[in-house]
Amino acid sequence: MTRRGVLMLGAGAAIVAAGAVAVVMTGETTRTEAALIGQPVFPGVAARLAEARTVEIRKADATLSLTRAEDGTWGLADRGGFPVRADRVRELFAGLGELRLIEERTGNPELFSRLGLEDVTVAGGTSQLLTVKDGQGRVIAEAILGRRRIRTAGNLPEAIYIRRPGENRTFLAEGQLRTDTDPMLWVEREVLDIKRQRIASATAHRAGEDAVTVVRDTPAAEQATMADMPEGFRPDQGKIDDLPRALEWMTFNDVRPAAAVAAGTPTGEARFASFDGLTLTLRIVTADDKRWALVSAGWEDKGPRSEGAPPEVRTPEEARAEAEALTRRHAPWAYQLVDWKTDILLLRREDMQAPPPRDPS
Repeated sequence: MTRRGVLMLGAGAAIVAAGAVAVVMTGETTRTEAALIGQPVFPGVAARLAEARTVEIRKADATLSLTRAEDGTWGLADRGGFPVRADRVRELFAGLGELRLIEERTGNPELFSRLGLEDVTVAGGTSQLLTVKDGQGRVIAEAILGRRRIRTAGNLPEAIYIRRPGENRTFLAEGQLRTDTDPMLWVEREVLDIKRQRIASATAHRAGEDAVTVVRDTPAAEQATMADMPEGFRPDQGKIDDLPRALEWMTFNDVRPAAAVAAGTPTGEARFASFDGLTLTLRIVTADDKRWALVSAGWEDKGPRSEGAPPEVRTPEEARAEAEALTRRHAPWAYQLVDWKTDILLLRREDMQAPPPRDPS
């Protein structure tokens, strides 16, 4: 090989080596370090995440903000700190610690959108800007996140395109990172799940209407009956049975502090009494054109649990402890329930009436 060939080969090797040098994506003041492909995207981040106090995930059309309270729990910043699932935060932090650079990609800004790495200020863009800060506002980790690459064939690991804000170097990083901006994907959405077998009576009272009560004689009763049914009233049994079932699998679409709806318009309330002494009241108010439910729980001594009661019916001690736990959990909050559940809580007597029989002619 000629001397010129040797020099050209050496230059090529130097270029390849330079291409393997990555920018370390720590959140500290702008700095770069030599980090070979295969190294963590955020070196040493696991220890620093213990000091994390805020997490922000921004998209062009949405922002999720999480804050950490003094007791260590994480919550939705724009919903009064409503608690988020601890496992989701642990999963996010574990993903940050395990993310590794595996390949450098384009440095041409005109091609960033193909990787989903355009700036989050670009209208219609799909990128996400993830920022984690400590209590003093110092950045612990920050990166623009792009498209995921998932290959099921060969059981290959998931990867994601990544870029540091303000820089033109892009990378493919191996690892899983769930960064949803929908706050409802971060919370436990179940409000209540009280089985109908426990419900002895349920009353719906829409504002401006007469209250309507249905009762169940025993926990094993298959059907409820309307109390004080008017003469000649033809009940729709399905609607009557809907009311004592209303607390089963009750979930919400949104949440806010109860104080935020204090000035709302009273819309009605539903009251429930169980065979084991648990009592529940769901007060419905309308604010900002949405119906919000405020949940309160109590307990009345019904005596010892009867022999042969189904497992859904609890002992007095269990029911009392449940009422206290439900009060602690729900008293601070107002829930926008799924609409059909709210409709049941506000049933009127006329809603429970069966349609007139069809004229055979």
